[in-house]
Amino acid sequence: MLGNTLVLPLSSGNITLVKINQDGYSSEYLFRDATHQFIARIRHTKTKATLNRPSYDRHNVEVVQTVFASGAVLEYDRKFYFAIEQLAWDTSVVNVDGVADLVIASSNAFLVSLLAWES
Repeated sequence: MLGNTLVLPLSSGNITLVKINQDGYSSEYLFRDATHQFIARIRHTKTKATLNRPSYDRHNVEVVQTVFASGAVLEYDRKFYFAIEQLAWDTSVVNVDGVADLVIASSNAFLVSLLAWES
């Protein structure tokens, strides 16, 4: 089980979110100050098995930052999420680790390219 806090190490400084809800296989964390709020949701589900495909475990992490209105700038959201879908017995994190390393090794250039619609 994850702890009662979740620390996001942002370039502007760490943000500590506090767990505000836990229901079965999901949790919700919150940080809020005068300028913005962060909500992180962690969910675990299973896909439906079919004749040709077994049920897979699905793990989802979502972070939504709401930047509050200030002056002429209206309130807006930024959302990031990822999902891992694997068989229950498969504990490999090689693909997730590889993508995380790609983002870090590129000094975020990979993400900037994505935002520029490159593919």
